Formats: sequence, structure tokens, C-alpha cells
Amino acid sequence: MGNITTEECEIIGAIIGDGYIHIGHNYVVGLTGSPKDDAEYYKYLLGSVKKVWKKDVKAKVRARGLRVAIYSKDIVYRLVNYFKLPYGEAKSLNAQIPEQIFSNWKLARHTIRGLFDTDGTVFVADKPGSPNYPSIEFATSSIVLAKQVKALLSANGFRVSNIWSYKSKNSTLTTHRLALNGRENLKRWLEKIGFSNPYKYRRAINALRGRSSAWESTLAS
Repeated sequence: MGNITTEECEIIGAIIGDGYIHIGHNYVVGLTGSPKDDAEYYKYLLGSVKKVWKKDVKAKVRARGLRVAIYSKDIVYRLVNYFKLPYGEAKSLNAQIPEQIFSNWKLARHTIRGLFDTDGTVFVADKPGSPNYPSIEFATSSIVLAKQVKALLSANGFRVSNIWSYKSKNSTLTTHRLALNGRENLKRWLEKIGFSNPYKYRRAINALRGRSSAWESTLAS
């Protein structure tokens, strides 16, 4: 049970970011993404699921979302009992990177990749003296997770903003957000962590090229 691969760490990051675990009549690990932006990524992610957990599942579009459901008591027990991932309604507030992963940067960077592939954003903004200034941001309802991500990135050479917390009008939960600003941060990200989500990767490359639009253009070969 203790064997942990980098592929599994990345899957766990995606589950923490945009997934859920259900325990009831069925034991389910689920993921939800954007049919428009995440279709390529889900093909990659489900390839990892097949390799790591030996489950051949398909993504389906339902209720305007790209949805995956993995039915497996063994996988749920591994995630909940071994990695201590929260499930049910407790997930949003209590999400955190498992200790077995957090304590090992070689593993943790893959979980962070999965987190940002699902819950991260890449964008550019015009600032005084710095047009097309790139940023990577991450937002979560779990203050523990936000602090973990900040600590890991700061310890590995990234300049990370302070965490700022706020509550939006349409949510009862507090959001905790952090940012990695500037081209050097973005270059380091692509060198040390990267994106497996092609949509996010294209955004990052375009940001480095100083483009504020046409995020979805195909990269030159």
C-alpha cells in the first residue's frame, strides 16, 4: 500500500482540486471539468488512472460539465485511509496534501501540478511599466492547503505572494488565494513543475510570449 508513484501524486492533486470522494451505497472517486477547456487534459488524466489504478473509465459530458466517475472500494479506501483525503461535504474546507507527499518535494511537485491543472489560473495583466505581466494563481476553501502550497513553493525557489482571504457574495465559504507573479516565476514553473493540462500550458507559453489574448491558439511545432 505504501508504494507511491508520481502519476498517482498527480491524480491526487487533480482530485483535491476538482474532484470528490463519495462513500455510501457506492464508493466513488469523481472529477468534474470543462468540456471546452479540459477535454485534452482528461484524456491524459484517465490514461494515468488506467496505468496506476487499472481502471479503464471514460469522461462524459453531463449537465454542461465533463464528468468522470471511478467506482472502486479499494481506491476509495486507499485515498481515505492511507492518504487521509477528506470526503463528502468536509472536502472543501479540509483538503490538504497528504503527509507522505508533502514531505517529499519529488512527489509533491506532481501533486501541485495536478492542483494547478485543475484549480489554477494563468493570465496576464497590464501593470504600470509592465504590460502583459504574467501571473499564476491558485484558490481554495482550505486554508491548510493554501499554506501547504505556499510553503512548498517558497521552499523551492518560487516567489509566492501572501495568502489573501475573502468571501464572495455567492458563496458561504471563504476563499484563500495566492499568486506567483512575473516571468521568472512562470519560467521556473515550466522548468520545475509544468502543466499536464494542454489548455493551461498554452496559456503559460502565450503569457511568456507577452500575449494578452488568443489563449487557445495552437502552438507552433
